[in-house]
Amino acid sequence: MRINFLNGIGQFMIVVAAMATCSHASADGDIDLSQWTMKWNDEFDYSNDDLDKNWISQNGPTENEWVLSSRWRDNAVVKDGVLYLLSKKESRGGQDWTTGNVWTKETFGYGYYEARMKYAGAYGTNNSFWLWPKQGVGEGDKACEIDINEGHFPNIINTNVHNWTDTYTLPSGRVTHDDDQLHHTLHGSPDHKVDLKRPVYTRKVRLTSNNPASIHVSEFRVVAAEPGEGYSKGDNLAVLEGTDIETNGVFEELPSKSVYAIDGRENTRWVSKKHGPKWLELSWDKEVPVSQIEFRNGWLQEYGASKGEYRNLISDYNIEYHDGSQWVSVAKYHAKEVADYSEQWHRYGLEWDEDYFRFYFDGELFYEMRNNVCFSDTTILLSLAILKADIAGPVTEAIDGTSMKVDWVRYYTKRQ
Repeated sequence: MRINFLNGIGQFMIVVAAMATCSHASADGDIDLSQWTMKWNDEFDYSNDDLDKNWISQNGPTENEWVLSSRWRDNAVVKDGVLYLLSKKESRGGQDWTTGNVWTKETFGYGYYEARMKYAGAYGTNNSFWLWPKQGVGEGDKACEIDINEGHFPNIINTNVHNWTDTYTLPSGRVTHDDDQLHHTLHGSPDHKVDLKRPVYTRKVRLTSNNPASIHVSEFRVVAAEPGEGYSKGDNLAVLEGTDIETNGVFEELPSKSVYAIDGRENTRWVSKKHGPKWLELSWDKEVPVSQIEFRNGWLQEYGASKGEYRNLISDYNIEYHDGSQWVSVAKYHAKEVADYSEQWHRYGLEWDEDYFRFYFDGELFYEMRNNVCFSDTTILLSLAILKADIAGPVTEAIDGTSMKVDWVRYYTKRQ
């Protein structure tokens, strides 16, 4: 996919290379449903009133400290064979937003779970298909949460397995627990390249983003348009001696430094702080001639079903240079142009047994992990939430009226 950008005064033509890829599994990794028996399903092919036959709805405020929305039965609506979980900008239950949340009356065990869904089409929303023992945790069992997908607009898949029983205290005093949170981006490319139609002369270049998760940048390059003091045409100006770099900070749980984005090595990377706006800015003590800006982002998975593929690809960015008085944009990118899961139906699946969790996208395996915590019956939940702290991106009025949509939910057990 090649996207052409022309700024408002027609001065630069920018080409961004961001090829869409989705080669996350081979045919060997497909789920073969002929080997499974469907034991339970809901196709939502009934009137709205009948939703309550299979599902229970939250009616009241949400106690989770990260959730800004109270959730109500009014926000869960069945229409034309689809369940809509609606977001509304309204003060109710002591919170400024409302959304929908439902869970099954039945409980389930090992098997294959799958839902066909669309995300709400705005940053700030958490579109969830997950498992949690709403019926309570039996004696000796773990309080286990399996997030098949906590999806973030436009195309981020979040998987996680939480062990909420065995908590521990960090040196900071914060009480935490074991989990396996991963942000998967199955469409897109790690490489982005911006070619300027004509060179610019500047002392500052920056990248800004509202990416919901941390940004992972292994290399950020600024290419010289012509020779200068200490460099030749085509050299990477980012590695010039004396280049200053500033960022919004680093994610403390990974070995990361801001300078890793411009150290000339692809086996290191800058990982930004997790929440809030993200940015990276380079500056020089004198003007440099720039013809091209390029970067590689994400992290390369080195294990499991998706070994050799990139994760945490950036969802949006704005690249700018400073003209001496103001910042001038030369390229903008949004991953919804590559894949927009709020406009596209996709299937999100989990195969769960006593040994493994295997996560599927449209029937193809993209991630697996060992099961050492979840062994007891659970409940299926579907929920839309609005999250604070930019966890899912900035919360704006654009959320109002959007909805997470569910076409169907199905549960299978393996044939003997």
